Amino acid sequence: MHRWKFDNGSKKKTRGIKRKSRTFAKSITEYTTSLPSPEDNSYLGYWHLHMPFNESFIDSKNTSNSVRKLCMQTMINRMQHLIDIRTELEKDYRIYILISLPKLFDSQIVVLFDKEDLKGFFDRDTDEQRWIPLSPERSIEKEWGLEIPKELVIKGYKEIINDEDYFHEGELWFIGELG
Repeated sequence: MHRWKFDNGSKKKTRGIKRKSRTFAKSITEYTTSLPSPEDNSYLGYWHLHMPFNESFIDSKNTSNSVRKLCMQTMINRMQHLIDIRTELEKDYRIYILISLPKLFDSQIVVLFDKEDLKGFFDRDTDEQRWIPLSPERSIEKEWGLEIPKELVIKGYKEIINDEDYFHEGELWFIGELG
């Protein structure tokens, strides 16, 4: 059973960690100040925001777990902000985050404009892509010390991607309005 804590044994400092963390927090806050409009995203039916971070930084073995936790908690907080500012007309939007481990860079905040799009979304069981529910004993909240509002749903999956030219195994954690 994987618990994606990253310990490379190195005590090497990463340059600019405070500046990069501040820039991340500022960027994600700017992108999530208001809810996106379905009219601006009608071709997709949803809006999503990938981590506004450099992949080589956030997924580096030298990046500390405290920085990774800060990123996850910031995403949770910004998702909650989007939930809190919804109007009556936007009440059916489903807002959640996806935390991808060990590739945190693949994480994102998602706003679905039609809650019906969640039906069947978590059913992934093909030769190319499988999502296997993680044990109920697992908790990203406890493992990473995250603060997640109690009304939000948490679903964890082991993801296996096995394509002709690519193999990946990791975890996907969905947190938010998943129903």
